Amino acid sequence: MPHRPSILDWILLFVLVITWGASFTAIKVAITDITPAWLAAFRLIIATVLMAVFARVAGIRPPKGSHEWMIAAILGVIGTALPFIFISWASLYVPSGIAGLMMATNPMLVLLLAILFLPDEQPTLMRVTGLLVGFTGVALVIVGRPGALEQGALDIGPDFSLLAFAALVLAALGYAINNVAGRRATSMPHTTRGYGALLTAAPAATILALFLEPFPIQVSLQSAGATLYLAILPTWIATLILYRLIAQTSAGFVAQSNYLVPATAILLGALMLGETLGTLQYVGFAAILLGIAIAENVIQLKRAKRG
Repeated sequence: MPHRPSILDWILLFVLVITWGASFTAIKVAITDITPAWLAAFRLIIATVLMAVFARVAGIRPPKGSHEWMIAAILGVIGTALPFIFISWASLYVPSGIAGLMMATNPMLVLLLAILFLPDEQPTLMRVTGLLVGFTGVALVIVGRPGALEQGALDIGPDFSLLAFAALVLAALGYAINNVAGRRATSMPHTTRGYGALLTAAPAATILALFLEPFPIQVSLQSAGATLYLAILPTWIATLILYRLIAQTSAGFVAQSNYLVPATAILLGALMLGETLGTLQYVGFAAILLGIAIAENVIQLKRAKRG
């Protein structure tokens, strides 16, 4: 049964936020020598091997039967492999802080998908208001990118920045599909879902990399180190921490990372890579967080009482 978060739970949540927030900086470093699809493949292959060893020791079973493997394929291909590739590719054209910031759209997309595919979760005024505020913030982040107002907000331009934003939204959508599909897979243990997702994501990313990009021959120690970080911490260790927190606390407690990970990514991008955001993008960031807070009832819009 979930319990009141302990000091250890808060420490693990902090570790999760820092780990995920730093992943966007690590991606920016790794793609200097490793192409996006191969970066996703390498981190997933390493994480899957580590998870397989851990699963054998901890007694975590893989999926069984066609139904569980189908769910694992959705979680692995759509909810893991493709988002990893989209984020890595987009990081070629946008700052790491922006890549992290756009992941804040995930809870809004989860709400939208839940309204469409989870009948028990009906739309409310708070949710719709939060979605509208949040997506307004996304628009401000895109319009506020450097040079957008001069060349036109919807102009792709030579740097593919607009397509990069589209790729980041698709990545967040993949994570949202992962979340909603996971809610429907109530018969599978949480650990089995994570294990099955990696078992299907690694081969999917490898096949896509073989078809899309040449195999990287020369890789610097810096890129190799960033790839190992991505495989071990954000992909493997963070998965174990996530399931532990969900089991011991609640999904609402873990959902606080939605506010903290983008801010961490922006801060680390500024400190480690010297990245800067436009003023309008910071306004959009605030609007996204406000939208999430309204949609999740953290901030309640109260009606004025009649006299």
